[in-house]
Amino acid sequence: MSGFLYISNMKKILIFLFLIPQILLAQNNWCGTVNKMLANPATEKEQNLMQKIRTNITNNSSNKNQDSLLIIPTVVHIIHTNGIGDISDLQVHDGMRVINEDFRRTNADTINGNPIFYPFAADCKIEFRLAKLDPNGDSTSGITRTDTALYPHPEPTDPAFDNVKYAINWPPHMYFNIWVVRHILAGTSGYSQYPGTAFTYGGPWETYGVVIRSYEWGTIGTSSSDGRVATHELGHCLGLYHTFLSYSATCGAECDTTGDQVCDTPPTLPTNGCNTANQCSNDMMGPSPFTQDMTDQLENYMSYNSCQNMFSLGQKDRMRGFLTTLDTLNGLYLDNNLIATGLMQPTVITELSINENRKLLKIVDVLGRETTNKKNMPLFYLYDDGSIEKKIIVE
Repeated sequence: MSGFLYISNMKKILIFLFLIPQILLAQNNWCGTVNKMLANPATEKEQNLMQKIRTNITNNSSNKNQDSLLIIPTVVHIIHTNGIGDISDLQVHDGMRVINEDFRRTNADTINGNPIFYPFAADCKIEFRLAKLDPNGDSTSGITRTDTALYPHPEPTDPAFDNVKYAINWPPHMYFNIWVVRHILAGTSGYSQYPGTAFTYGGPWETYGVVIRSYEWGTIGTSSSDGRVATHELGHCLGLYHTFLSYSATCGAECDTTGDQVCDTPPTLPTNGCNTANQCSNDMMGPSPFTQDMTDQLENYMSYNSCQNMFSLGQKDRMRGFLTTLDTLNGLYLDNNLIATGLMQPTVITELSINENRKLLKIVDVLGRETTNKKNMPLFYLYDDGSIEKKIIVE
């Protein structure tokens, strides 16, 4: 009988140990983003696109001449109910400050991390700026307000999934959309959509972006946080996984193909606090930059720890790899789009000689879609004599 009890208790212990990661994740449900963007196993289409992105990531890592600042035109949609959940423009700007300081590594707490990771901390050279022109070419603050009783749900199978995104969104090839809401069902503080319609856990581009509870946005006004839920969710939107994703594979294996697929974020298991720990010892497997077993990188924005203050160089390359590979994203930061969204002024307008006998066939935008005359937006005019004019009608 005593032998049976011993075996039974051992089973209970083993089951409990197996459930520790799930328990920790349940306790830290402030992120509602799914763990992976690819199906398991990945489809051929997913594999091909990921290989293209990985090639771009490698190129970004090796060619520092491509390390230019990427400015992302952004719109913040405030979703409120009769004014409840409506935050001020000042709070919106403060939230933008937080994410830009974090992405540019100008945050004041950079010195609070473990010095062993200082060489791996990155200025991602990505900035999110509120648009000054809306899709119609009219002036805007880059902030919209929508009065609705809708609450979104982060689970794709739920009927309320992404409902607020369909209530209002701006063209994703021109703007990065952020929805700030009063409440998210299932108790999460924020969730994201991974980039790319080819991925199982991506989605349609019109719903691409971040959903954040209003009290998690910025550090002033109605906020009760440090504003870094938004930093975390923006990381997901640009292709980053949780740093603790190795927990499902017992610390993982090759650093570039398992866990979070970033080699300078040591494999780890999910934790809450900020006490130095080292839960995995396979840090040097694959093309790792480490020459020794490292402690856990608790200060990474893609962890669940409360002492976050850095993205890594590998995460920077991964985010920029997604931005520069996917067609809907790789036009966001180009001069044409910065002019169209009011973040850059055209410097040269060239007068062209005109053949008065030619006839205009159609007008298309920078993505080749037929359109009509619009102000403050680069457009291409196609004529029957084969000529093409590029014009920006400045208001």
